[in-house]
Amino acid sequence: MAKTRASPADSAHKHIMSRPLQSSSARAQSIATSRVDRSGAVSPANSTSTATIHAGSKRKERDFERDAGEESNINVVVRCRGRNDREIRENSGVVLSTDGVKGTTVKLSMGPTALSNKTYHFDKVFAPAADQSMIYDDVVTPILDEMFAGFNCTIFAYGQTGTGKTYTMSGDMDTTAGMLSEAAGIIPRALHALFNKLELNDVENFVKCSFIELYNEELRDLISADENTKLKIYDDTSKKGHASTLVQGMEESHIKSAAEGVKLLQAGSHRRQVAATKCNDLSSRSHTVFTVTAYIKRTSDNGEEYVSAGKLNLVDLAGSENIQRSGAENKRAAEAGLINKSLLTLGRVINALVDRGPHVPYRESKLTRLLQDSLGGRTKTCIIATVSPAKSNLEETISTLDYAFRAKNIRNKPQINQMVNKKTLLKDFTCEIEKLKSELIATRQRNGVYLSQENFEELTVENESRRVLAEEQAVKIEAMEINLRNKVQELFSLTTNFMSMKKENEATKTLLDKTKNVLEQTEIVLATTQRNLGQETILREAHQETEQKLNVVGGALSLLLEELSTTLVNFARKSEENRISNRSTEISEDYRKLNQQEKLLSEVSTRVQNFVRDDLEKLAATQTIIQEKVAEFDMSGEEASQHASRAKNEMDIVLEEIKTIMKEVKWKISQELEGLSAAAERISAEILNVLDALHTQLHGSYSLIERNSKDMFEELHQHITAQRIEVNGLKEQLRAATDAAVLTNDKASTRIEEILSEERQQASTDRQNLLAQITSLVVANGHAQENRLTSKIDDVRGGITASKESLEAAQSAYSKGMESWNYKESRFVKDVWTSRESMTSRLKEDWNVSLSPRKCT
Repeated sequence: MAKTRASPADSAHKHIMSRPLQSSSARAQSIATSRVDRSGAVSPANSTSTATIHAGSKRKERDFERDAGEESNINVVVRCRGRNDREIRENSGVVLSTDGVKGTTVKLSMGPTALSNKTYHFDKVFAPAADQSMIYDDVVTPILDEMFAGFNCTIFAYGQTGTGKTYTMSGDMDTTAGMLSEAAGIIPRALHALFNKLELNDVENFVKCSFIELYNEELRDLISADENTKLKIYDDTSKKGHASTLVQGMEESHIKSAAEGVKLLQAGSHRRQVAATKCNDLSSRSHTVFTVTAYIKRTSDNGEEYVSAGKLNLVDLAGSENIQRSGAENKRAAEAGLINKSLLTLGRVINALVDRGPHVPYRESKLTRLLQDSLGGRTKTCIIATVSPAKSNLEETISTLDYAFRAKNIRNKPQINQMVNKKTLLKDFTCEIEKLKSELIATRQRNGVYLSQENFEELTVENESRRVLAEEQAVKIEAMEINLRNKVQELFSLTTNFMSMKKENEATKTLLDKTKNVLEQTEIVLATTQRNLGQETILREAHQETEQKLNVVGGALSLLLEELSTTLVNFARKSEENRISNRSTEISEDYRKLNQQEKLLSEVSTRVQNFVRDDLEKLAATQTIIQEKVAEFDMSGEEASQHASRAKNEMDIVLEEIKTIMKEVKWKISQELEGLSAAAERISAEILNVLDALHTQLHGSYSLIERNSKDMFEELHQHITAQRIEVNGLKEQLRAATDAAVLTNDKASTRIEEILSEERQQASTDRQNLLAQITSLVVANGHAQENRLTSKIDDVRGGITASKESLEAAQSAYSKGMESWNYKESRFVKDVWTSRESMTSRLKEDWNVSLSPRKCT
């Protein structure tokens, strides 16, 4: 790492949140100063709108105001944290509110005794719900683009102690697999974004960074190896018309990746001065400035190479502190006093810049000298003000917001850094290297090879560590050699065991092959037995299916008998209604014959069902025996498979048992099947005899029923046709009567209207004649007559209308009823013919079904 001179406050980043707390007298003076400026203008925090600061007429214009078109205001952002555990335990209420997670307005509730609440307007306002990523994206990303374009930028955090300034700037600096933590602050995120942008643009670049601390008004380099190095601030007047501040002796480290920059930040943060107070367990006791400078090679239009430089200063200010509340004593009290003093000077500088005063007190504090170019200079600056929402911190919150609002009116005049020719820059670097070489040679010639005490101690520790490591490695090697000899012996023993086990394995394989052959033969015998059993099962199922068909035929015959009985009953009822008494005797005779047939069929059905039930019971018993034998066969097969490896003689015995069982099963099945066949033949003969007798009787009954049904349906059709002709005649008569009634009603209505018109004309004439004599009496009489006549006419008209509507409704209902009756009548006739055809078809089908068993036989 080379030591060079550089300015730590040449640029600024985004919004900062911080605010000073002073002792009683200093705080009172600060509050008074913040609320009423020197020109008599009231602070904008005392109203609900942004006020315009009026400058005095006698104030001088600053040099940088000559080109007002290039000036820009400082960007001010407010970040409000949530209540911490201490504020929650104290039950301190919330007095600060924002318009959403991200807005532009802060509202303060001043309590019930205040005349009004306070409202502040800033560039951006973030609620406690806003996370680190949102702060960086909305605040820092645009500033990083400006820095990449060649501007000097500054971002500093300003606010009360314990409000989250260090968390906002640094946050969680640890990384996981190269990824930042969600709680990472602005500085780690800016480093990663910068290197990602440089890698994306694929240009030659050179990045260096520095990290200094201002503690008790003394500057200290946090990344220098020599902690005793003292830094000095002086003014650089080399630039015409603009004086900048430089830090002498500050070390700048070249970094090639964001990870190296984060490591430097972590190392410097560990060396930073922190202490515990009642307000904050890790209270920063110093101001820090982390500066990142990026040199980027650019090519002009004529092909000449230049180097542009952009600088980003990231400032984390120590928080203002009330000594009585923080409990600071002795050394901590002195630190708090110096912190408040530097922040108070910063407040005076802000007031002077806003008021455009003739003198700005930059030199009263080293903090303001470091920030001189960022406040009113040529740097783009952003302040992040951090506040607490708790009521216990209301006074400090008001002071912070007043300072931040006044700083919003500071105007800077940003300028792009001048590009340097690449050759000129290389020449400067060469001169610097030669100078450092000469210093190194002079140091070495003084006393051999020169090493600093720290490097010498580091080298000694490293040598001792290597010696201890070599001894440990020698011990490990010896132990590993012993283990190797033991492993060789174990390998020899394992090889011997392996050979013996290999021989046993081969013998076992030979025995297994023999056993497999026996098992294959057994499986062949088993397959043959299962095939024979399947054939026997198919035969048994065929017999069972035959019995089921016989049962179905018997049931069908019973249903047919029931249908015939029902049909005959219906025919008898319809014959009685149509006075067909001459056929009642024949139908009764047919009914008697059908009852006899029904009894005969019931007996046949009962016999068939009993026979089927007996055979099914026998078949079930046979099936149980077969299943038992099959189970015994399966058990014997399993035992044969399990004991196949023991001895061949046992397998032969099992096979003999299987053969014996098969013979027994075949003999029993053949006996059962022979009995079943004989019974089936006997039953078939009996059923055929019964069916022949039934066939003869059904043929006669069918012929008689067909003749009777045909005559009955023809008579029914003639009767319905005659009724339909009569109904149509009645409909025509009703329609004619209805039309005549409607015509009569229309004539009556017309006549009533004529009478009403004539009466009204006559009444009008009478009223005119009487009006000359007795006006009032005639008018009263005319009105009474008019009302009386109108009432009567309305009654008559209402009656006629109601009668007409009733007649029309009755006619409509009658028409619908007749149409419905005709439709139902037609449908009934159609259903009768359909029933006739269906009955004929059903009788033919039943006749064919009764003949089918005989044909099959």
